[in-house]
Amino acid sequence: MENPSPGTCRSQAFTLIELIIVLVMISIVLSIGVPGIISLAGNSRISSTVNSMVRHLHYARSEAVKRSMPIVLCPSLAGAGCDDSFHWEKGFILFADSDGDRDFGSGDKVLGHFQFGDGRTKILTSAGRKKITYQASGMSPGSTTTITVCDPVGRVAPKAVILSNPGRPRLSDTKADGTPLECI
Repeated sequence: MENPSPGTCRSQAFTLIELIIVLVMISIVLSIGVPGIISLAGNSRISSTVNSMVRHLHYARSEAVKRSMPIVLCPSLAGAGCDDSFHWEKGFILFADSDGDRDFGSGDKVLGHFQFGDGRTKILTSAGRKKITYQASGMSPGSTTTITVCDPVGRVAPKAVILSNPGRPRLSDTKADGTPLECI
């Protein structure tokens, strides 16, 4: 068996230029892909929150009909009463309003305390609508509102859940009057 001469062996390593070209290609792919992934994740988070709000509205409506009494949803961080706020992202309660006064009292029963907890979404109701009330008929007169769900950083377009007098929620990309959604 013959030994190869010292000048005939080729090195199997990368050259500096090849390494730089690969790093440039990786950085280009990442610069294109990462914003898309961030946008996709943000849209997914907003859609999930919107769907959760719709699910809770349907639950409140069905409980109002089933119990034949008003059911109220309101922002609540602690879960022991309603907060005086338009911000719902830190949590909200759903309670059976036995005396019909729309305020949580000693005779009222909390049916659920819901928290989102991720801090990456903002949930607001229309001005003047700190509570949503479903009557025993399943309607929500006086509780018409636009629930806006948005990304606090603003990378993702906000979505809305619009609640009408009959108590049925619908999804929208604008306010009920067609104006753009605001995340204030």
